[in-house]
Amino acid sequence: MNPSTARAAGPLTRNDAFVSSDFVALASHMTACQRSRGRFFTLQAGLETLQSLTAPRLVTTGALCVLCSGLVILALGLLHTA
Repeated sequence: MNPSTARAAGPLTRNDAFVSSDFVALASHMTACQRSRGRFFTLQAGLETLQSLTAPRLVTTGALCVLCSGLVILALGLLHTA
């Protein structure tokens, strides 16, 4: 029996096993990426962007929200009395 045909017919060699494990890891990663781009991917990306913009300015963002809420309440109160 020729050694090259014995190796081809035998179990996976070390290089073949390495390539096979890389292929399995890549397939797993691609499946996870595909799953993460589901229905709410755009919403999730938008919320992450909003968080990255507001987190460093937490106090300023909170003060702005309170101010805007106060203005809305004031405007609704003025509309209700008119």
